[in-house]
Amino acid sequence: MDLLHYFNPVDFEKFEFAEWANNKLSLGTLLLKNREKLKLEKAELVIIGVEEDRNSLVAGAGKAPDEIRKHLYNLNRIGPRLKILDLGNLKTGNSVNDSYFALRDICEHFLDNKQTLIVLGGSQDLTFGITKAFEGRLFNLVTLDPKLDFRKGVKTINSENYLNLIFEKQKNLYSYTAMGYQNYFVDATELDQFNDFYFDVKRLGQVRYDLTSTEPILRNANVFSFDLNAIRYQDAPGQSFASPNGLYSEEACQIARYAGTSDGLNIAGFFNLIPERDLSESSSKLMAQIVWHFLEGFFNRKPEDPLEDSDDFNQFIVDMSDVDTTLVFFQSRISGRWWLEISDEEKKKKGMYVIPCDEEDYNKASHGEIPDRWWKNIRKMHKRQNK
Repeated sequence: MDLLHYFNPVDFEKFEFAEWANNKLSLGTLLLKNREKLKLEKAELVIIGVEEDRNSLVAGAGKAPDEIRKHLYNLNRIGPRLKILDLGNLKTGNSVNDSYFALRDICEHFLDNKQTLIVLGGSQDLTFGITKAFEGRLFNLVTLDPKLDFRKGVKTINSENYLNLIFEKQKNLYSYTAMGYQNYFVDATELDQFNDFYFDVKRLGQVRYDLTSTEPILRNANVFSFDLNAIRYQDAPGQSFASPNGLYSEEACQIARYAGTSDGLNIAGFFNLIPERDLSESSSKLMAQIVWHFLEGFFNRKPEDPLEDSDDFNQFIVDMSDVDTTLVFFQSRISGRWWLEISDEEKKKKGMYVIPCDEEDYNKASHGEIPDRWWKNIRKMHKRQNK
């Protein structure tokens, strides 16, 4: 597969350095150097742009990738040996479906080669094309969005209902979490339906109250889809939604960093920046900094597995006598992060597996309350076994 055939390469000469930037130590300089010296198969992290917004309800996001690059390239390179490449922008197909299928092929390639991919959108319906790459393999999806982009009964895809096709077509979707939604934009029946699917929702107030609670969610994700509309309008005016409430810019950067540190995360997409509404360029600067924080998280990844590196973990066994079961927790002695064993009698015959959790889950179990995270995973496991 000749990946370069899919892309218009980056013209680094058209991106000028800001007066404050240290050109020699910038990410743009590193990317230019890597393009000349780093082979694609040796890259650990790859950036692509997708100038596609034909299925967006508000046009303009297709111009975002190069606007993000303009500011991203000025930022610090993080580390001189960061093995990162920018392949450029995906060539626009004759139809939106062409973009979806090309994106599927590209994502599938990097999945097979165990390389992490950053997608600079474009509108958020591109998430559908990304998830198509997981046909034949289980995956977990997390979106950061002020709404639930799902409309029951609607068959045509757009940037506000792309989850319809993912839920319908992607049978290997194991878990989905909607983070940062704002309750006044979501009907109670939609939440009920998500609960029926055993999906998770985390409203804006919950995210902001305890930002660290998003870390285990992102640590469990394979795909992270970031919508700029999740940030309040005052911090990011270059968006389509313009809600006065939302995440603050610093919180968005921290969440992106959590996503970057997740060694299980394969693909991160950043969507719905509309440059023509970004008169001060503050939104494109913010999106560049959000992507940079993802890169920093990636650079500082510390892969850990309680099942393989048992000497590096403390094990806590909690007897839940009221429901005749035992919960097993693991805490890393290195990072302090937590995991929870998920198993039942059927699963034990095939071997247990663990999911990321947090200390609050352990504290609940210690006080006789089974964490929701355990219940939902057991139910999802049974649902798949009974298909």
